[in-house]
Amino acid sequence: MMIALFLLLGVASSYAEPRIIESSIRLELPPPPAPRSPARTVYESYVTMPVDHFDPQNTDTYQMRYMFNPEFWGGPGSPIFIMVGGEWNIAPGWLQAGNMYLMAEENSGYQVYTEHRYYGRSLPYEEFTTENLRFLNMDQALADLAHFIRDMKSSPMFADSDVILYGGSYAANMVLWFKQRYPHLVLGTVASSGPILGKVDFTDYLEVVHEAFHSEGGDQCISVIRQGIEDTVAAIQTEAGRQTVQETYRLCEPLKYDSVYDMGYFSGLISVSFSGSVQYALPGSLRQICANFATNVYGVTPMQKIAGFIVDYQGLDDEACWGVEYESLVSFYRQRSNSRAWYYQTCTEYGFYQTAPRSGTVFDPLTWISVDYFVNICKQAFTERFNETFVYNAVERVNAMFGGLQPVVNNTINIHGNIDPWHALGVHDRDLTDTSPTYNVPRASHCFDMGSWRNTDTIQMTNVQQIARRLVKQWLS
Repeated sequence: MMIALFLLLGVASSYAEPRIIESSIRLELPPPPAPRSPARTVYESYVTMPVDHFDPQNTDTYQMRYMFNPEFWGGPGSPIFIMVGGEWNIAPGWLQAGNMYLMAEENSGYQVYTEHRYYGRSLPYEEFTTENLRFLNMDQALADLAHFIRDMKSSPMFADSDVILYGGSYAANMVLWFKQRYPHLVLGTVASSGPILGKVDFTDYLEVVHEAFHSEGGDQCISVIRQGIEDTVAAIQTEAGRQTVQETYRLCEPLKYDSVYDMGYFSGLISVSFSGSVQYALPGSLRQICANFATNVYGVTPMQKIAGFIVDYQGLDDEACWGVEYESLVSFYRQRSNSRAWYYQTCTEYGFYQTAPRSGTVFDPLTWISVDYFVNICKQAFTERFNETFVYNAVERVNAMFGGLQPVVNNTINIHGNIDPWHALGVHDRDLTDTSPTYNVPRASHCFDMGSWRNTDTIQMTNVQQIARRLVKQWLS
C-alpha cells in the first residue's frame, strides 16, 4: 500500500533544517473526515506477538498495536471487521468513518485496526539493522494476523463471530493473500487497489500517469509536459542551460551531472510530483492542473511550467529550494523509520521500482530513473548482497508463492481505479473467481472506495462502495 520512489528534500535556507517530502511509493493512509462528530469509542491496545512464528526455538516477542471500536457491536455472534494496516502508522479515524465503518454500522459489527510489524509503534526491535529486519516479510505479517484473529476468537464473546478483512494498497495484497493462506479464519475480504504482482522494472506506473493526464487533459496538456521535460534534459547538456535548470527548478546547489544517481534523484523530483497528483487524483483535479498548464499560472515556458507545477504541488516555501543529493537520500534510508522498513520490503519482496518507460511517454527522457538507481539504494542502505540478482529472485519468490496475477481465492471483492498507476500490477480486467468479483472504475484512483463519500465522487465510484457493502451483507447473511 500502496505508491514514485524518491525522497525530496526542501531546504529553506542555509540555516533551515531539510524538509522531507516522501514519495508515493510508501503509502500514508490519512483517515477520512468523520461525517458527524465521532463518538469517543476508539481504544488502543497491544497484543504480545512472536517475532518469528515459524521457529519454535525463537521465543522473542514484541507488542503489536491495534485499535478497536465497539460502537456498533451487536453482541456474541455479530461480525468482526478488521482494517489491516500497511506501511504506515494506524490512526483512529479509520474506525470512525469510511466504507468499512458503514459496513460495521449496517451489520452490527465490531471494528478493529491492526498495525503491521515494524511500522508505527509495532516494533520487534528498536534498531532497524539489516539483521533485525529479517523478520519483516509477508509470511510473518500474515502469521501476525492469523495469531491475532485466533487470539480474538478465543474469547467467548467472539467465538461465533465471522471475520471480514478490509485493506488498501499493500494491505490489499495482505487481505487477499490471507484469504488464500488462512481461508478458515475469515469469511471474506475487500481488497482495494492491490498491486499483487511483484515487479522490479515497473515502467507501467509512469505509463499510467501519462495516460491519466492524456485522458483528462488531452493532447495540449501532454504536449506541454513533454516539451517541458525535453527542454530540461536538453538544457543540462550546456553550461548556460545548467544554470537555467538550477534557477528554474530552485535547486539549492548545482547538480552533479556526472553522477547517474544524482541525476536519477533530480529526475525523480519531476516524476514523483506528476505521479502523486495522479495516484491521489479526484475527478477534475488533473483537468485543473492541465488548465493551469494552458495558462501562465505555473510559468511561461514549458520548463517553467513544469518547475512551477512541482513547487505548487509539493508546497515548497517561497524562500526554500530543493536539495537533490543522492547521498542525502541514501542517508535517509539508513535511519530507523517507516520509510526504511518499506524500502527493505521493496528490496527483499516486491521491487515496485517506478522506472522511466521506453514506450513514448513524456517520462521516457528521464532515463536515469533505472533499476540500477533503485537497487543501488538497497545495496548502500542495507547490504551489498541486495544486488539486482537478489532483488529479481526475491520478487519471483513472492509471485510464485501467491500466484501473481492468477490468484485462486474466494469471497474477495477486488477493487481498482483505472487511473490509479498501481492497477497495472493488479487484476483489473476480469473477476478473480466466481465468488471474487473485480470492479475497475473510470476516473478513480488509489483506494478511492475506502473513504467516506465526497462531493467530487462519480456515480460509478459511489456505486462500487455500495456494491461492496451489499456483497459483504450477503456473505454475513
